[in-house]
Amino acid sequence: MVADPSPFSNWMDIFDVSKEALMLIGEDGEIHASNRSMHRITEQAKPGQRLSPLLKEGDNALGVLLTHLRRSADPQPFNLLLKDETGEGLRLRGVGKRLRRSDHGVCFVLRFRTDDRNNFAALSLKVAELDSEVRARRAAQHSAEAALEINRLLTKELHHRVNNNLQLQISLLRRAARLTSNIEVRRFVEHAIGRLRAMSAGLDLTYQSGETGVDIADLAKKLASQIAETLPTELEIDLSLDGGFAVSVPQVTPLALIIHETMTRIFAPSDGAGDGRIELLVGQDEEGPWLQLSDNGQWADVPVDGDAAETNKLIDTLARQAGVVVLRTDEGGRRLRLRFVAVA
Repeated sequence: MVADPSPFSNWMDIFDVSKEALMLIGEDGEIHASNRSMHRITEQAKPGQRLSPLLKEGDNALGVLLTHLRRSADPQPFNLLLKDETGEGLRLRGVGKRLRRSDHGVCFVLRFRTDDRNNFAALSLKVAELDSEVRARRAAQHSAEAALEINRLLTKELHHRVNNNLQLQISLLRRAARLTSNIEVRRFVEHAIGRLRAMSAGLDLTYQSGETGVDIADLAKKLASQIAETLPTELEIDLSLDGGFAVSVPQVTPLALIIHETMTRIFAPSDGAGDGRIELLVGQDEEGPWLQLSDNGQWADVPVDGDAAETNKLIDTLARQAGVVVLRTDEGGRRLRLRFVAVA
């Protein structure tokens, strides 16, 4: 207790014994005495200090408190909002009592329980903050869900429109192929149809998988099934897809075209007189995942000019777009291996 030479110094020992925060104030709002528990709440509650500067609303709050306590000699509950560092104010619940008149005029004892001086206010504030945060998060979640739903609908609509346009082009090309009697033109149109079907297959798998990527085994199976319809009956397609992995959405279309071009224009002879088999394999080793196409031919059999040569150039271009490295070897047959530098 701070030493106080005032006539109220005899209150000090009594105040300090109490576990409650106690303050004695005069009718003008001057603090005459306060104990250690009160100092723990606010260090400014010292004898000789006016109470109003400690209050959030200053003289107005002090006036309301004094008017309330003057009404009765019985203990009166009250609330005070003290200034604090946060600027929000520290709300205290207390009980005040008007003392009998003495030579020093009217005095008031203010009592605050230190164990719950602001528990209720703090809890209420915390609950309000949590409620506001929950509401904000729910609103953000609803907005995100609405945006995702709109995105899903737009993606679905875009997929249908693109796929419908591809199917329309395929139908028109098929009609053109039936109408022409020129064998070269018919082959060119039929190959264009195959390219569009390969793109459509990749598009369907991309739509079904979303942003997670497309399993290379699913892509290979679907393309092999389509290509088998146009290959000579003597050519068989063998699949070994146990070592599957996922490829990213941007890789799907160029990979689909690489598989189509290799199988139909490199491995399958243009005169339709080929025989044997085409193998389509996927796997992974210490250098990463790979996709391999092979047959029983030799790369030396591929013409250095013409459609096959242009196809090889196209495959290299598509490989760069897909982010894969092309390796051509004749080990155990003609092989075209695509090594994936980075797989999503």
